[in-house]
Amino acid sequence: MDAVSGFRTRLQAIREQLDGLDYTVLPRMSDAEMIATMTEIRAISDRMVAGAAVITDAVDRANATDHTTGTPLSDFLAMKEGRTSSRGLGEVKRASKIAHHPGVRDAALAGDVSPDHAAVIGEEIRRLPRGQMSGDQVDRAAGLFLDRAATTPPERLRKATPQILEEVAPEAVPSPGDETARIAAQRRRAIKNRRLAWGSDGEGSTWFSGQLPDLEAHQLIGTLQAFGEKGRRAERDEAQALRTQRAEGAINASEYLAARVELEHREARTTGQRMADALVDMVTEMASLDKIPSAGGQTPRLVVTLNYDQLHDALEGEIAAGMVHGATGEIPVDAGSLRRMCCEAGILPVVLGGESQVLDEGQEHRLVTGVIRRALELRDGGCIFPGCTVPADLCQAHHIIPWWDEGPTSLENLVLVCRHHHALVEPDRYHSRDQWRIVVDPDTRIPRMLPPERLKNHLPQSVADSVAGGTGSATVGEEPAPTGAPSSGENSAPTVDSNPGEDSAQTALVA
Repeated sequence: MDAVSGFRTRLQAIREQLDGLDYTVLPRMSDAEMIATMTEIRAISDRMVAGAAVITDAVDRANATDHTTGTPLSDFLAMKEGRTSSRGLGEVKRASKIAHHPGVRDAALAGDVSPDHAAVIGEEIRRLPRGQMSGDQVDRAAGLFLDRAATTPPERLRKATPQILEEVAPEAVPSPGDETARIAAQRRRAIKNRRLAWGSDGEGSTWFSGQLPDLEAHQLIGTLQAFGEKGRRAERDEAQALRTQRAEGAINASEYLAARVELEHREARTTGQRMADALVDMVTEMASLDKIPSAGGQTPRLVVTLNYDQLHDALEGEIAAGMVHGATGEIPVDAGSLRRMCCEAGILPVVLGGESQVLDEGQEHRLVTGVIRRALELRDGGCIFPGCTVPADLCQAHHIIPWWDEGPTSLENLVLVCRHHHALVEPDRYHSRDQWRIVVDPDTRIPRMLPPERLKNHLPQSVADSVAGGTGSATVGEEPAPTGAPSSGENSAPTVDSNPGEDSAQTALVA
């Protein structure tokens, strides 16, 4: 058997051994056995990843897919493995880094370093001034990188490059002037290579891809992390506020437990989910502060091109969805999401005839004037959900009686809720869903949240009885107090005229 046949035979044997692994035995392992098994299979996985990278680099160097299929390797991987072309190209470049230096390549194949370490080391070796270094000096540098890899995370290895170069080739260390010139050139390349792209994945999500120069990227990342940490602090504050409200009798046991369960769902978010939410929160705050510039003379708005009757039916939930024109094309949305979107962007009704010709272009509706917005912030202070500490500037104005149900845009029919809790209180067309609701105290005119009836099935019996029996003027099962007309009396909230002419700064949108 020649070497090539032997290699292929062993590869097939590995596949057969993998097929024979019985993962159903895991529950019968002791903790120590599971840990040992996990460690071993992860080490094998790293070696296989390194092997795949070395072979991928060999295919790339030989232009094998070009010769055999007439297709570049990155595109071949995209078609063969269901990747995007850019992802395929990234895999090819990563393979080149892992296989770049023979010593690093062999260490990765042997499992002495991870593929991530090997990729970073290969990239850093390429950045060395090799034109001023001998082959032995490059090999010594690779060896020092490998030594440090045992105790250093991959990304931190980059910081070791100047010290390693100083040790193996002090004569090649750039002068301060050369280093300044190198950094300036690096900055110019980074600015030239900046990009941001997005597109629909066809499954209801939009993907983003891009890169920024380090300075701008650190600013963006720092801002997102600040919003993420703000969310974590808000969760801690909300938990403490719930305990305080319960102890002081401001909320009953059912409201406390319902809010605590909901809070636990947010506390369970992954880091990636938190950063995604942070990006949305950052944009939301910019919008609330009127910091988003106009585009083509207009601020961003939601344009729904439906037959007017279809739009009305979609908002009422009588048809399943509408089509929203977004940055990535037409986006189908369900009725509930469409109603919530109406809270966050102006709707420009474009009334279409039978042949989709534009019959009339209306004005934006449901916008909250600055006067009403300020009154809401003064009254509610922030999200009114029990224990929620999201401040007013990150909240959305919400109609208690929906706009599509002829609810007025007036202070008495509006409350502030955060983006997350807004989804919990948005009612359906026929009020058939047992959900969190908003009621208004008939004396103070102050709104409050009430938990769903079905929650009592998950509560202790004593608490469930209190939910079923009610506790007064604002209890589960009570119909909301009328909010469409101004109230009178000593404790009534001030009435604010919703005429946009009183304040041209329409900064908040409602549904």
